[in-house]
Amino acid sequence: MRRREFIAGTAATAAMGFAQPIWAETNARSAGVKRLAMYHPVQPPEQMTPSRGPGYKLFFEELNRLGYVEGKNLIVERYSALGQPNRVGELARQIVASRPDVIVPLSSLFVKEIMAVTTGIPMVGGTADPVVLGLTTSLARPDRNFTGVVVDSGLEIWAKRVQLLLEVARKVTKVGFLQANPTSFTPAPGTHPTYILEAAQRAGMAAAYVLIAGKIDRAAYERVFPTVIFGGEKVDRTAYEKTFEAMQKAGVDGLIVGENAEFLPYRQLITDLAARYRVPSIYPFREFVEAGGFMAYGVDTADMLRRVATMTAQVLGGAEPSDVPFYRLTKYELALNQKTATSLGLEFPPTLLTAADEVIE
Repeated sequence: MRRREFIAGTAATAAMGFAQPIWAETNARSAGVKRLAMYHPVQPPEQMTPSRGPGYKLFFEELNRLGYVEGKNLIVERYSALGQPNRVGELARQIVASRPDVIVPLSSLFVKEIMAVTTGIPMVGGTADPVVLGLTTSLARPDRNFTGVVVDSGLEIWAKRVQLLLEVARKVTKVGFLQANPTSFTPAPGTHPTYILEAAQRAGMAAAYVLIAGKIDRAAYERVFPTVIFGGEKVDRTAYEKTFEAMQKAGVDGLIVGENAEFLPYRQLITDLAARYRVPSIYPFREFVEAGGFMAYGVDTADMLRRVATMTAQVLGGAEPSDVPFYRLTKYELALNQKTATSLGLEFPPTLLTAADEVIE
């Protein structure tokens, strides 16, 4: 049952692969037409349209409301990595060479790649804490060519996810943290991995850091975490299957899934594997619960997409990123799946059911 209308969007990230302009650029600049470049790490470009998902529909509706209509005064080019993160650098160069007016990457990893190529083309997107990631020194006045919506609501949300998971799955003794391509930082004091480790330890649990894919400093992670599981060099079905099998062997019996866009196209696979291995899991996006996931707790994705569109329109209208402060989302959504809880032999307490924004029966 739906407690509150919630339009879930997709958190897009660094994208590469190929572009699909919806219409030609003939005399676009002389006619005052703007060019927008959008990116996703896995999702094909033809799916990044208003008709292929509520998230994109909401984004484009907000742009339309603010005066930017695709096919009239806006050219939209879509790019996708198609699950090949090794092409990030190549595509960043290709996109910069195409000279869009604004780049919309909804991931901090791709922002870094673009920044390595240009400081002149503005970017607007979703990101984890941009100060921690070195993308700006100020949320109030961005000092590089990037601004956007901070979807990382602070370190406390990770402790909250640990708390929510344990409130229902009380027998969990080792919780895993699943993250794709964790190349943006190594675990250091005050970062998400160490915060999850500390929250787990306070709850009397061990913690494993589970890596799906990406080139990482294994020694740096292993100095902090008792177990580091690495799924492979590529984010694909095999990597997920290997990771869940390794988690079982390592004794992981609870899972926190990170806020990676790479996970969304694989949400059915991830929730199916969690069910197969009987691992109670908490996810960052409601779409996972709709796909059969146990529970989800995260920021309001609909609010994020609306605000990204609003900020994009400001920059299309001539504002510099430094004129558009970062916005930190503060609204959270809790979604629960009763059927999945029953299949795991678990039961949501009445207080949690009452507090939920949506309970899937």
